[in-house]
Amino acid sequence: MNDKKAVRLIGQGKTEYINDIASAYYDDIYRFCCFQTGDADWAYDLTQETFLRFIRYVDSMKAGNVKGYLLTIAMNVCRDGFREKSRREAQTAGEEALDTQSAPQRDAEAEDRLMLQRALLSLPDYQREAIVLHFYQGLKYREIGKMTGSSVATVKSRIRQGCQKMKELL
Repeated sequence: MNDKKAVRLIGQGKTEYINDIASAYYDDIYRFCCFQTGDADWAYDLTQETFLRFIRYVDSMKAGNVKGYLLTIAMNVCRDGFREKSRREAQTAGEEALDTQSAPQRDAEAEDRLMLQRALLSLPDYQREAIVLHFYQGLKYREIGKMTGSSVATVKSRIRQGCQKMKELL
């Protein structure tokens, strides 16, 4: 069954068709959330929230790219998650953020991934989102621009500046 038909049926209240959409796009959304947060457990929760919001707002979806729509929802869910995390951390000022060095990293490849993840997480949200969507999700500048409400030139600039910052950090 194609995505448009499944979305239409979900919108009509036939939620059993969410499995078709979830099986097609779950891994992409989960990977996006992992790259955004750097935390697999948190990414799992955010991915679940993404699909819950998809079901809730499927009626407002305009005809088009389901994966792009889901990634847009995931982007907003991640932003909301970061805001909520910031609020919690501000309320409990004495607590420390997650320690990314607690897990022992023995091989060089794992250390490289960890360094890359840290550099990615150090970028501003708008640069990190553009880089993840372009390099990890394979979206074109135009598609990223539509998702973020930015021009193609802005998307290119964000990616270039983010890559430059990462290069300096690495």
